[in-house]
Amino acid sequence: MERDDVLDPVSTTARPPAPGRLAYESQGSGEPLVFIHGLTFDRTTWHPITGRLAGEFRCVAVDLPGHGDSDGPPRPLDETAAAIHRLLDELGIERPVVVGHSMGAALAGIYAAAYPVRGFVDVDQPLYVRPFAELLHSLAPALRGDSFDDAFEPFRQSIGVDRLPEPLRSRVAARQRIRQDLVLGYWDEVLRDAPEHTQALIDSAITRITAPFLAIFGHTLEARERQHLRDLLPAAEVEEWPGHGHLVHLEEPDRFARRLATFASQCFRSG
Repeated sequence: MERDDVLDPVSTTARPPAPGRLAYESQGSGEPLVFIHGLTFDRTTWHPITGRLAGEFRCVAVDLPGHGDSDGPPRPLDETAAAIHRLLDELGIERPVVVGHSMGAALAGIYAAAYPVRGFVDVDQPLYVRPFAELLHSLAPALRGDSFDDAFEPFRQSIGVDRLPEPLRSRVAARQRIRQDLVLGYWDEVLRDAPEHTQALIDSAITRITAPFLAIFGHTLEARERQHLRDLLPAAEVEEWPGHGHLVHLEEPDRFARRLATFASQCFRSG
């Protein structure tokens, strides 16, 4: 059995899908870590990480609406954060360390700004999103029309599933769901609002976070991105792992799991 897919030796529990509820997996015991996947993926993409950490922490991975075993349609990120909070309340989890990748990191930030957490981990999601918002606005007609597949292709390539080693690459690709309605549903707020307004909303949310913050990027940040992050969160721990891609945590699962374990342990001790 390949290490990247194993969930043993600790037990795993999962809730089957139910209308309006989020599907999830809970693995291990100890202080809680909550994992939020990126757009078009699902909770199983975290298996290489949760499988390494469940001997030390309780790892809860959720499926966002319209992903994996959670029913849709997509919801605004603040509503999705509220749904995650209700799930964690049902599970008796208070003040977790929340870990998000890509869009999931944006959602984790919204969660950390609204609810008590011990720490927040951002995996490859710059906080300076205005250039991305401007790009989406320029592509909006194609994304909303019959040319969606062509318009989304550069985004698909930038995600970097093809960079992953086998057999992980095939497992992740098999679970990825690139659907026009799903993508546009989650990008709706960005497409409706002016880019500067989107940036202002994110800045406002992020500055409300008081918990420790760790950001790990699979590339070298542009100067503007780095400075913006520092301006918002002066005490943030920011790491750049050049030569990796958007799925940096899956390209180096051992290194990422070790770094996350160290950060989370510090958060729970200080908390």
